[in-house]
Amino acid sequence: MNLFFAISYSEFMWRFIVRVVILAAIILGLAHVIPGLHVPNFPDALLFALVVAVLNATITPLLIVVSFPITVMTLGIFAVLINVFIFWVASLISYGVHITSYWGAFMGGIIVSLSSFFLNYWLAKWAPFQGNFPEDEDEDEDEDEKGPPKEKK
Repeated sequence: MNLFFAISYSEFMWRFIVRVVILAAIILGLAHVIPGLHVPNFPDALLFALVVAVLNATITPLLIVVSFPITVMTLGIFAVLINVFIFWVASLISYGVHITSYWGAFMGGIIVSLSSFFLNYWLAKWAPFQGNFPEDEDEDEDEDEKGPPKEKK
């Protein structure tokens, strides 16, 4: 049994991959709607979504802890600026995605943050993976020892 995750590692990775691919599609769609955000093709959007995911997992928690007092004083509005900053830094790191205006980064950061929130909620609640993962077979041995359910008369 895995003590750190409520789900297996392979299921976690599948959810991560699905999340990154859907965010890449959202980012590619946003590039056609938001002026100042330029994404030439899907592979560049995929790399950008991967960089955003890695930065959100590593840098964002650090920035939120450091900026907690100002976030409380601004009633959480500063957290939006952290998301915009992460979106802008990801555009500097990844190849092919260019942000030419502040409003492109602002709108892109807000929309990607909101869509990421709803996507995480959807994947956790309504899209449980029922795959036949190799690691899961070893964990289900306890259920096999119970035997088949008894029939009621």
